[in-house]
Amino acid sequence: MKVLPFKIPKTEASSIYLQIDEEQYFYDMLHQHPEIQITWIISGEGTLIHGDHLGSFKAGQVFVMGSNVPHVFRCDKKYYEQEMRVLSKSIFFRAEHLRETSKLFPEIRELLQFIQNAERGIRVKDDFSTQMINAFEKVFETNGLKRLNSFFELLHLFGNEESIAYLNELPQKSVKEAEGRRLDDIFRFTLENFGRRITLEEVAEVANMNKASFCRYFKQHTRKTYIDFLNDYRIGQACKLLLNKDNTVSQVCYESGFSNLSNFNRKFKEVIGKTPREHRGS
Repeated sequence: MKVLPFKIPKTEASSIYLQIDEEQYFYDMLHQHPEIQITWIISGEGTLIHGDHLGSFKAGQVFVMGSNVPHVFRCDKKYYEQEMRVLSKSIFFRAEHLRETSKLFPEIRELLQFIQNAERGIRVKDDFSTQMINAFEKVFETNGLKRLNSFFELLHLFGNEESIAYLNELPQKSVKEAEGRRLDDIFRFTLENFGRRITLEEVAEVANMNKASFCRYFKQHTRKTYIDFLNDYRIGQACKLLLNKDNTVSQVCYESGFSNLSNFNRKFKEVIGKTPREHRGS
């Protein structure tokens, strides 16, 4: 498995490309492409990887993936085991087209900040998702000059810093194929085995490295230790499990991969800022 250099189809009639994905689960290979991608998740949930960010996605959310930043929407396990459907709409465009246009039309220059921000990945905050989705739909409902105008209006909304949250602390870079292959193997192994005990020796073997080399490699590429990365993912899964009132905190602890309740409560509060019971009641 590798970070695939994904190719987005081009059309002579438009500078932006629109795509609708309706499948059992989203494309699950870590990949990258030169185009900036804006995606609206209409149905489906799972884990989003964008550069060194690992978080969740769910229906109703809007995300931006930067140019040549490795990313993947990996659906939850249930989508692979049951007859379920996911649906998303995406807009792809190349940053250089916007830069070149801004040279002719200075009014567009204020949109150039969006290109820089996209390198860190973006999630639209829930309070602003309806406004963003309405603008998103206008791009799909129009054609020609009207579509381009709707697209600029959509980008303009991203200029409101209060409406967005960054996925990554720093701008992300593309990775070489060999690096991407290792990262993809590590991420897949983690997502498939988080519910049980994982040793550093075991995951280092997945990466075909010794323990010390793996620890250095992983921190260099994700800016965190593997244990912190694993615990962050487990806490994310625990938050999903807590939504089911039938699950006890103890059940959530063990199903999300923690071996004892006290450590689970401590790690949960470190990441979320509340205990599992407080989080469930909020």
